Amino acid sequence: METLKHTKGDELLSTSEIADRVKTTSEQVVLVLGPLLELEDLTGARLSNSARFKLAFEAVRQGGLQQVARALTWQEFEAFTEECLQTVGFDTQKGLIVKDDSRRWQIDIIAKKSPMILAIDCKHWESPGYESRLSNAAEHQKLAVQALIRQRAARGEVGRDGLLVLPMILTLFEPRSRMVDGVVAVSIEQFADFLEGASPFSPELPFIPAQSVAKSSIS
Repeated sequence: METLKHTKGDELLSTSEIADRVKTTSEQVVLVLGPLLELEDLTGARLSNSARFKLAFEAVRQGGLQQVARALTWQEFEAFTEECLQTVGFDTQKGLIVKDDSRRWQIDIIAKKSPMILAIDCKHWESPGYESRLSNAAEHQKLAVQALIRQRAARGEVGRDGLLVLPMILTLFEPRSRMVDGVVAVSIEQFADFLEGASPFSPELPFIPAQSVAKSSIS
């Protein structure tokens, strides 16, 4: 946790300063952090998003969820999410604004790998919260996805075979349920594994056929 706090804002890592804060030796800091970060020389290192998230995962396992949420910025949360998506071949776009007749919607990250699109809402929450909190977020995300599909249909981007869009919520914590009112909920720690197995042909994933939404909006 002290390393996360110390390196927030792209600060260089100093083993001596971290040792002072946790009242140990620099050698002990190197002994603990070296294998975790896979760095031979820690002093003066600038930690990548991936390295900071390795520390965050370990801190969450030790019960430090709230402290992790405060140590990570929401920009880091989204950047790491985008990094995971790009690593497995998705084209990504952050902060997409879509409009419909009633309002404007923002989708944190759109990730496309034909024929599927993942529409992700990144929740930088300090605690899991109540089930109703996730339910409200899920309802919001489904409405935002429908607006996204209608917008793309109006631009002629939904072909005969259409697209399959998956509404998702990504959280710091492990959700109580993987499925919330037709929306997939995944923790950031499990996200990479989820992406490895994600397929438009997975029957358990609630993909929304873009063509069906487009047709219903026309009719």
